Amino acid sequence: MSKTSRRSFLGLMAGTAGAGWLSGCRSLNLAKDASTYSVALLGDTHFDSTDTKKYHAEYLTDTSMARYELHLKEHVRNADMWADRMPRLLKASGACVRSDTAFALQMGDLVQGDCANPIIHKQMLADMISLAKSIYGELPFATVVGNHDIRGTGALAAYDEMMPRVMAAELKRPVPGTTFAFRQGPDAYIVVDFNAPRPDVALLKRLLAESADARYVFVVSHGPAIPNGNGRWFLLGGPKYDAARREVRSLMAARNAIVLAGHTHCLEYYDCSFPEGRITQFVANSVWSSEDAAKLVVRDEGAAMYGQRAKAIKKRYGREVPQKERDGLVRLVDEYRPFVKDYLFANAAGHYRLEVSDARVVAQFFSGDATSPSRTFVLRQT
Repeated sequence: MSKTSRRSFLGLMAGTAGAGWLSGCRSLNLAKDASTYSVALLGDTHFDSTDTKKYHAEYLTDTSMARYELHLKEHVRNADMWADRMPRLLKASGACVRSDTAFALQMGDLVQGDCANPIIHKQMLADMISLAKSIYGELPFATVVGNHDIRGTGALAAYDEMMPRVMAAELKRPVPGTTFAFRQGPDAYIVVDFNAPRPDVALLKRLLAESADARYVFVVSHGPAIPNGNGRWFLLGGPKYDAARREVRSLMAARNAIVLAGHTHCLEYYDCSFPEGRITQFVANSVWSSEDAAKLVVRDEGAAMYGQRAKAIKKRYGREVPQKERDGLVRLVDEYRPFVKDYLFANAAGHYRLEVSDARVVAQFFSGDATSPSRTFVLRQT
């Protein structure tokens, strides 16, 4: 780690003052040309130790046996990933940084959580931030809060106390909470806490309104904004958020937003045309759970395939999905189906590079620890 990066990391816990909304925040402007730049992009990383007891020793006494056994499978998966594959993936991502790379961006579930102790949870977060800084050096490292990032006794309070300060130090601007925004040249990045009941709809609407002058508006959320119908959590998911979800969807479409998300542990691409405008969504996955998981295997492709999973789903998390719940998933995707113009759902794990210019926005997928792109996704093109 460079001296500058180390000083930045040692100052992560320093406080920052002020609200500093989008209209007043300065651009990162780290790329030579602030309007033509790239971003190192990561999906979920579920940072953990190769020793399942390092962060989780107290977890058994903090939860039920059934929940412990369910989550232990994830701890074992993570230990296997972080023994070799995830360090290789991160190293490859660092190797793909270019002279025009402005910052690194991670899609949430930065860590596994399940620490049962807020002090250990903070240490887990700090260990991953330190690792990221050793990979990306001088580049700012930004992340959005995922459900695992606040999972465990005291984890939510620990994240709220620590991570806005971390992001303020990295982005060199005030970050008042887990929903915030920053600028890169002419573009707005709106980072949204999707965890129920925490979505701050009023703040999100305000940040979208303040992005009216942006060339591109990127909405960064751990949970996708356009649901795929498999029942996993998504931004403003659940019947009680229906009115807010539709309002925010309309506002994002009016800004022709590009949504960057994670959470599903799959690679997904959506291009949607609503009456108010366009939403393009790219869902990144970096959970390299086995060596073969890096291979790109397309399961569904084309607008006609959108929502078919909602009709087929019968079990989730080892339990039968009630018919009422299945019917609800079908109704949800039926609401979106007329607006979906292109769609892809694939099994694939790796790292990514976002390339942004006046002419287009491209997401490059690098399979596993590859340093040459495996597939290119054109998110916008003039």
